[in-house]
Amino acid sequence: MNKILISILVTAFFLISNLATSTTVLAGADPGPPKEKEWKGEGEKIEFQSMPILTIKDFLNGVVPEKRNTIWGTLNFPANAPDKNVPVVVLLHGMGGIHKAEEFWLSALNNMGLATFMVDSNWGRKKCKKDSNLKKDIKWCAAANRGMNRVIDGYGALELLSKHPRIDPKRIGCLGNSLGARGCLYLNVKRFQKMWGTPGLDYAASVPMYPPCNATFKDDDEITDTPIRIHVGELDTYFPVDSCINYVARLKAKGKDVDIKVYPDTHHGFEGKIDGKKTWKTKGYNDGKCYYEENPSLPVAEMAPDDVAILSQIGFNEWYASATEKEKKKIFKRVKRRHKSGWRLPSLVYDDSCANNSTTDQYNEASRDEAEKLVREFFTATLIK
Repeated sequence: MNKILISILVTAFFLISNLATSTTVLAGADPGPPKEKEWKGEGEKIEFQSMPILTIKDFLNGVVPEKRNTIWGTLNFPANAPDKNVPVVVLLHGMGGIHKAEEFWLSALNNMGLATFMVDSNWGRKKCKKDSNLKKDIKWCAAANRGMNRVIDGYGALELLSKHPRIDPKRIGCLGNSLGARGCLYLNVKRFQKMWGTPGLDYAASVPMYPPCNATFKDDDEITDTPIRIHVGELDTYFPVDSCINYVARLKAKGKDVDIKVYPDTHHGFEGKIDGKKTWKTKGYNDGKCYYEENPSLPVAEMAPDDVAILSQIGFNEWYASATEKEKKKIFKRVKRRHKSGWRLPSLVYDDSCANNSTTDQYNEASRDEAEKLVREFFTATLIK
């Protein structure tokens, strides 16, 4: 394999802006993250039906596959919870599964008298490459989907819990981390709810913890009346923080109860350490500072007809209209080669000056404590009172 092809494959491998856990540590002798295993926490494991991993294109177009995927969540009631009308929070995890950040919130929420339903979006999809015909992808097929399946999982959990005899269907909240935060955020979009959820069945409150907001979707400012509180660190390297600030401004302009807290000197994943480490750095291509928008004009003539890219870097259409044949050849040669090799990536970049070569997760106790205080106040007001 020649050097160019190797470079392209490595680039494709890391073409994901929102990893929730790291895959390669900069320290040379470090053995890397712990081996994946099914999370088993306190409570009752309850299965429910969701979708197999979808490409973002199929998600946005409402393409319903023939097969379903069985996933599950763990429902845990706090001590001395009553026999009925208990408020509950659905938790959606990041790319790497359920780890310290999610466990921190499970404990905090149970301690304030809320039941928790920890959804495992990964383990029931261990064979996603085969089941979804994704020949090449990173772990959990996250490159093709970028967490949008969390939206569907959130709808499934809401419907399940709304029928539970001990749960108050009017007091169900959502809290997600990273890709899970993308789920908690965008499941409020009416367009997605109409395609994948149950219109009229809404969450009572939503807390997205550092959600990737750097993709603008059609009608994504038409949302339910669910109160939303976003929490992000100003140093987050997985997405541009101002993309969340701008999205909140658009939603507020529509009169929605949405706000954002930006924590100074704070990175991604600030609630917990990763495998005992305060700082966790990943080396590899990272397009997390790029801005995307849904682009139904894809694929263009220079791409394979079955290319699933549906998100183009903002400004692509203008670039495409004015680019020379030489400029187009440079970009689309890479795009066609990644597609031919089996990658099914959702995004198209024409100017990679927004990309860099690393990401950082870092525990920040002060930011974690402040976030806990604010989340407690928010859920007390929306779910408990």
